[in-house]
Amino acid sequence: MWREIRLLAASKPVIASMSDVAASGGYYMAMAAGTIVAENLTLTGSIGVVTGRFSLEKLYEKIGFNKEIISRGRFSELRAADQRTLRPDEAELFANSAQNTYKQFRDKAAFSRSMSIDEMEEVAQGRVWTGKDAASHGLIDAIGGYSRAIAIAKQKANIPPDTKVTLVELSRPSPTLPEILSGIGNSLVGVDRAVKELLQDLTYSDGVQARMDGIMFQRLEGYTNASPIFSLIKDYLSSL
Repeated sequence: MWREIRLLAASKPVIASMSDVAASGGYYMAMAAGTIVAENLTLTGSIGVVTGRFSLEKLYEKIGFNKEIISRGRFSELRAADQRTLRPDEAELFANSAQNTYKQFRDKAAFSRSMSIDEMEEVAQGRVWTGKDAASHGLIDAIGGYSRAIAIAKQKANIPPDTKVTLVELSRPSPTLPEILSGIGNSLVGVDRAVKELLQDLTYSDGVQARMDGIMFQRLEGYTNASPIFSLIKDYLSSL
């Protein structure tokens, strides 16, 4: 995404307007723009990487869970083997991987903001800045809100300041809580209806029915009321 924004900024003005928070990923995209605008208190950054790995060995012992992995390769279990702690060589590779990811982020930030690596390192390292401080450190270009960003875009596109422009919103709004609950409710209603129809159908089947889970899900594939939830249930039953 950073690369595509950079390519777009090479052909037309691209202005990034950061609202209240532009965390690592937000700033990663914004720094590819030709101009970055932020409010005085916009949380900017950090230019850093956070990662980690759970070791569930003690938990598995407590609940009596046993996990075995068949693997091939020295580091093939680096991400999968959560039932044990990392070996020293695995821990070193894990740390180096995080460090390399950070360096890529830092170096792209330095390139995007026309700074040296050493200059960027001084303001990176996972630090979080307010918009005002970010401006003083060269991480953004201007203080202001959305209207300021539009004014800058007009200027760079040679559009007169008093010309009215049409704003097109491309992002899809996040669903509200009632919409999420409504979707879950509709799914559950579909599940209930499909199961009832299937059980009624199976009541009149001849002979003994074995492996009911397999039969049910095979038959459910043709039901219009079937829901994606069935796929999750089917996967769970197949794993037993």
